[in-house]
Amino acid sequence: MRTLFIADLHLSEHHRHITDALFGFLDKEATNAETLYILGDMFEVWIGDDEHTPLMDEVAQKLTTYAKKNNTKIYYIHGNRDFMLGKRYAKQASMILLPEHTEIDLYGTKTLIMHGDTLCLFDKNYQRMRKVIHNPVLQFIFNCLPLSLRKRIGWKIRTASQSKKQYKNNNMMGVTEQEVIRLMEYHGVQQLIHGHTHQAFNHRFEVNGQTGKRFDVGDWYKNLSFVDANPEGTELVVLPIDYYQQ
Repeated sequence: MRTLFIADLHLSEHHRHITDALFGFLDKEATNAETLYILGDMFEVWIGDDEHTPLMDEVAQKLTTYAKKNNTKIYYIHGNRDFMLGKRYAKQASMILLPEHTEIDLYGTKTLIMHGDTLCLFDKNYQRMRKVIHNPVLQFIFNCLPLSLRKRIGWKIRTASQSKKQYKNNNMMGVTEQEVIRLMEYHGVQQLIHGHTHQAFNHRFEVNGQTGKRFDVGDWYKNLSFVDANPEGTELVVLPIDYYQQ
């Protein structure tokens, strides 16, 4: 019995080594997992399920083959880069979409899982933008635009986001601890697993009068990282990005 969590791969045609790392991870590490959770931002940018790039189709085929071969369930929570990923692609990739904040029973430990962008309250500009882009009416209008126009808009937003990152300090990019505790108390959990910040780490602190755990899954730029859970416990694993190609 084993459950794995990954996030923030940011797959793109320009970073083939990350795609190879994912495929190696699925073939060599995740074969005995009963469940795989992908906590958002699997792709660098997503402008609609009607876009069919070779990379999108290749990843979908790989995930489907992996799920069927190993009888593994794959669950997906949207990230800030791929919040438009819809049911059509999820079905193609054999993924089950989950709400942005989801409670699970992780081998007897009630656990809250999410992408993590809603935890970064100090990044006020992003939080304001998030409210706008998650408006269902605006999303409907966006999906009605021609694919070529949506591509230009998507990459402009991505470029602007990348440019702003260099001016943001660590406090702004990191989670707000008060929000972490508030959500964990609200959901009645002692364990939280999320991505988004790209800072792989296992945090311990007090919540609900007991020791709480927060696993920040980390990104896949220079290293690959994942949270590995089984009935014996939960741990964060960080390995070189080419570990499964060696």
